[in-house]
Amino acid sequence: MKIMSLQRLMTLCLFVFLLINMAALARAESSSSSIESATYRFEFDNDVFFNKDNQISSGWSIQKHSAVTETWNSLEGVPKFVKQWAKKIPTLTKDGLVYRVGLALGQVIQTPDDGSRSDLIEDDVPYAGVLTLQASWYAFNDDEFRGFEITAGVVGSPSLGEQIQKTVHKLTGNGDPRGWGNQLDTEPVINFNYMRKQKIWRLGTPAWFSFDSSIDGHVGLGTLFTQASTELEMRFGYNMPRGFTYVPDPIGLSMHYLAALNPPDSRAASFYATLVLRGSVFAHNIFLDGNTFRDSHSVDKEPLVGLVVVGLHYERNNWGIHCHVLASSKDVDTSDAPAAEGHESLGTIDIEWRF
Repeated sequence: MKIMSLQRLMTLCLFVFLLINMAALARAESSSSSIESATYRFEFDNDVFFNKDNQISSGWSIQKHSAVTETWNSLEGVPKFVKQWAKKIPTLTKDGLVYRVGLALGQVIQTPDDGSRSDLIEDDVPYAGVLTLQASWYAFNDDEFRGFEITAGVVGSPSLGEQIQKTVHKLTGNGDPRGWGNQLDTEPVINFNYMRKQKIWRLGTPAWFSFDSSIDGHVGLGTLFTQASTELEMRFGYNMPRGFTYVPDPIGLSMHYLAALNPPDSRAASFYATLVLRGSVFAHNIFLDGNTFRDSHSVDKEPLVGLVVVGLHYERNNWGIHCHVLASSKDVDTSDAPAAEGHESLGTIDIEWRF
C-alpha cells in the first residue's frame, strides 16, 4: 500500500468526521436513539486512494437497516413480505438472537487501466457496470451471527456505469473514459449469499479497552459471484459496540449488514480498529469471466484470492464513520491479461445515521 494513498484516505475521513461532528454538536447527546435504532448507511468505495483507475474502480451503496427486534414479526419499517420471508429462511431463528433486515441500492464500476482507448482492450479487464437492489436478513448477538442476502439487478448499459463515471471524471477534471462501447452486454444478475460468524476470543475490559476476534464463513451463488470464503476478524479499541464488525465488499460478493449492539457505556464514544484476513475460492466472477448468458470479453482469473482489510471506526449515539483500506492478492492471470493491475486495492468510507 502506498503511504500517500493511506494519507489521502485518512485525511478525507478526518474531514468528513469534522463535518459530521459539527452537525452532531447541534443535537442533544441525550437523544433516545442508539446503536440498536434504525440506521441509514452511505458507503463509498474508490481506488483513487491508490492513485489508480483499474479493475474495480468505484462503488457506492445506500442502505437502510431496521431497528433491532427480538422477533421477526416485530420488525418495523420493512415490507410485510420481507418479514414473512425471514421466518422461512433456515437457521435464522434461534433463542437468544436479535433480528434485523437491511435494504440497499448499489452500484459497482470496473474499468481497464487505459481509459483513453476506444477499441476493445483484449489484454485487460472489461468495462463493466452493475446496478442492484439487495435485501438481507440477519440474526445475531455478541457471540454469533447468521445472515442471508438476495441481490438482484442488471449488468450493462442500464446500470448507468458509463454515465456515472464520465460525470465524475468531468467534475474532477480527469480524462473522459472512451471505451464504454465495449462494456459487458445487458443482462439480469442475481446472487444468493449466506454468512455465519462466531466469536472465538476476548481480552480486556469491554467498557474500557478490549480485543475480540471472530471467524467468518460465507458462500455466494449466482451470476455475479460464485465463491466460498473464510476469514479471521479482529477488533481492538475503546468502548467497542457489542456484536461484529462490518467488512465492505463489492456488491454480491458478501452481505450488507449492521450487526452492532449498544456499547458497554452508551453515553461515551466508541473508537476502535479492525483487521480482517480472508481467503476465497472463486468459481465465477462476472467482472472477470464476463457475461453469463452470451459471449463477451473476459480474462482468466486466479481461483484462490487473499484479502487484507484494515479499518478505523468512530461511533456516537446518533452517527458513525468507518474508513477501510482493502488490498487483495493476485486475482487476474496477468500472463493472459498483462495490461491489468492484477489485484484489487480500494479505500472505503461508510457514514451512518441512526434514528
